[in-house]
Amino acid sequence: MMLIPAVHGFYVGNEHHGRTFLYAVLLGIFSISFISLLIQNESLSTHRHTQIWSFLAFFIGFPILLAIPFQEVLVDGDIINSYLDIVSVVTTTALPVFPTDVLSETLVLWRVCMGWSSGFLIWVFAWSLFAQLNLGGFERLGVERAQSTFAFNKASTWNDLPAEKFWHEAERLAPIYFWITACTSLLLLVASGDPFFSVLRAMSTIATFGIEIPGHTGAGWPGEAILILIMVFALSRSTFSSLLSKTSSWRFIDDPELRVAAILIVLAMLILTSLSWSAKIQIDIGLEAIWGIFFTSISYLTTTGLTSTYIPNKLNEFGSGEIIFMALAMLGGGVATTAGGIKLLRVYILTRHCTAEIDRLMSPSQVKIGQGNNVFINYPNPTLACVFLILFILVFAAITLGLTLTGSSAGEALHLTLATLTNTGPLAQEFGNAESVILELGTKAKLLLVFAMVFGRLEVLALLALLNPEIYRYRTG
Repeated sequence: MMLIPAVHGFYVGNEHHGRTFLYAVLLGIFSISFISLLIQNESLSTHRHTQIWSFLAFFIGFPILLAIPFQEVLVDGDIINSYLDIVSVVTTTALPVFPTDVLSETLVLWRVCMGWSSGFLIWVFAWSLFAQLNLGGFERLGVERAQSTFAFNKASTWNDLPAEKFWHEAERLAPIYFWITACTSLLLLVASGDPFFSVLRAMSTIATFGIEIPGHTGAGWPGEAILILIMVFALSRSTFSSLLSKTSSWRFIDDPELRVAAILIVLAMLILTSLSWSAKIQIDIGLEAIWGIFFTSISYLTTTGLTSTYIPNKLNEFGSGEIIFMALAMLGGGVATTAGGIKLLRVYILTRHCTAEIDRLMSPSQVKIGQGNNVFINYPNPTLACVFLILFILVFAAITLGLTLTGSSAGEALHLTLATLTNTGPLAQEFGNAESVILELGTKAKLLLVFAMVFGRLEVLALLALLNPEIYRYRTG
């Protein structure tokens, strides 16, 4: 990806940017070549948690190398800021570390390309790693997971090396990811007439990377409608995985994630519309306000973080509707997508569990038929969903407390924790000049933000699998 800003730098006449990224590419190829020669005759480990360590190293170690050319070009003076920004890009968080006016067009192009490629890797990791270890929401899919995940990918077996499983999934998902981005770019080009904006906005949206593109305000409601179509892919794995499965036809009413998302969006629209509505408002302005609330609600539910240009002024700075957008971002999107948060499938499971408990309290004499494995399949056990929710809350409280101990105010710590833990960086813009607030933080606070972004991507159950490998085992049936 560094070849893209290198070529762009030379093309626009910024030779310093072009040389820096070109030298970084040559150095990277040189290093990787020697590493491959070093390990080519070594027997690679087939331990079931090898990929989790690779996943963790990718988000923590790899940004150190990427921060070097970024620091050289930006000349910020403190490499921890460059490292924090690169981690924000790699985890598709889009945390506003630097003001947009200090980032050149070449740097913006590179950050979007890097976020787009990282979003694809997150997608591939979800299907090649979390699906096989029953993590990241897959732990509660039961038989449906076995049908939709592996039925169409018979080339991948349980005995494959982690790298082989990764490349199998990458080969399967790459055409989908590319064509979604290409089609969205063409549609945005028709709506806006700006090829640079169209390509960058399409790439950032498919990766749920709500980065601000300087000098571009959008393409009006047609552009936002196009972005809604692409953000739907972050609400449920069924929007793309069912295309590859021949088990059954897909229907919206049968998808629990999309049903929960529709209910949440309708509730958010009702609440936010009632907060911003006025008797003096005109009908056309009122419809634009409803559209702005609708688009922004979907954007934050998918943890993209884009704000509509039609959102009412009362909600533009997250005033009275702040808690609604924060809650949507915390709930997050679908399993095996680029969205962060708790995940809609876990919300559905907990809702089903609460409904079952209420039915049991109201009718304690009811008897459920069948006590075999079908009970586990038809009525998923919510234990892991409850464990994840509790640990998510504990980590959220710990990071918030850590930021306050490093000197941040309670409000700043709360919003920074929400923005990083849910991988929705634009939430940090609530307290105004977010860039200056983040740059003024100490090194410990910035490392806490790095941990929060990586934790939001890796999820607590994967960390538990590393700390206690006997918790999770492969399921072959």
